[in-house]
Amino acid sequence: MLEIFADSYKIALSSKNPETARDRFALAVEAYHQFISMESAGEVRARLQQAMEELAEMFPTQVLANEALGLWEKARKLKTPRKQLELLRRAHEIVNRGLAEHPSSSVLRESVTQLQMEIAGFEDS
Repeated sequence: MLEIFADSYKIALSSKNPETARDRFALAVEAYHQFISMESAGEVRARLQQAMEELAEMFPTQVLANEALGLWEKARKLKTPRKQLELLRRAHEIVNRGLAEHPSSSVLRESVTQLQMEIAGFEDS
């Protein structure tokens, strides 16, 4: 159960595919609840509870940042500037939407700044 939680935690916070990230987040939550219902007390339970709290706090912004990063990486592999710019703008929209919901997110603020610079480089060309 702990291994399922740990793997799901890692994938939920690193996957660039938002559907995969959401599925793994749900699996981590399920594994957490199953473990908590079986384990009465102890250090492992406390660490697991802390990890679950961290996951719940980080996931909403990290999933958006990862999705934008995936689009950004895909844009870098494309040959045509028009398609690259299209993907960069989509990534920028995702990050902006996230900032509207989570204005204090440093991860999203950093991403939006980097994307704006990248987009400006294309528009200046």
